[in-house]
Amino acid sequence: MRPLKFIKILSTRIDDITLSEIPPVFNAFLNDGKNHQIITANPLMLLEAQKNLTLKKVFTDASLVIPEGSGILWASKCLRTPLREKIPGIDLMVFLLNYAQEKGYKVFFLGTKEEIISEAVGKIKQKFPNLSVTGYHNGFFSGKESEVISKIKFSRADILFVGLAIPFQEIWINKNLKLLGVKIVMGVGGSFDVLSGNLKRAPSWMIKLNIEWLFRVIQQPWRIGRIFKLLIFIIKVKLSRILYSTS
Repeated sequence: MRPLKFIKILSTRIDDITLSEIPPVFNAFLNDGKNHQIITANPLMLLEAQKNLTLKKVFTDASLVIPEGSGILWASKCLRTPLREKIPGIDLMVFLLNYAQEKGYKVFFLGTKEEIISEAVGKIKQKFPNLSVTGYHNGFFSGKESEVISKIKFSRADILFVGLAIPFQEIWINKNLKLLGVKIVMGVGGSFDVLSGNLKRAPSWMIKLNIEWLFRVIQQPWRIGRIFKLLIFIIKVKLSRILYSTS
């Protein structure tokens, strides 16, 4: 079951869905006998998909592409195909964890450094005491990929959260989706850093003003180079609108 309505931004599909509409989608994914990938899309990923055909295919194959940030929402409005809501990846992850706890589904966590994933899992268990966690593994498994995949498969998890580098995690999930044997696999980027307490999330007022990105740059100055890419994204979206208007 995929959302019936979607739009395209820079030729990439984005599903028009709200958080309140997610539960029946999760229910369908967990009971249809298939393997599903969830992508939380941001502007930089859409830029990369324009030149990376492998990533482009990943977006096409995905069961659900979530509009994660304010940049995606802005682009949809600029193109006159407004999406109704942005769903930050960490919010969707917490929502899915709560859903798994309520419905009795099993989860597995993969990604980041050993100490961070361990701390994150510990805090997740505190927040969701009845959640069935079948295991976790850090994101450094070069040369041991088959072992990690087997570990996940034999854990019999229903849901897998993968926190690796973007877009590597999306491509890795797509490549190994059927081998993992998990019903839902979601890329969560740096969410483990936030859930472990090693990285703070922006205050609610910054989130409401759509400047959460600024808080991330303050915490991680190396991100400042991404601002240039965001400007390229803005220019490409505006050009796309002009070309569409004149066609």
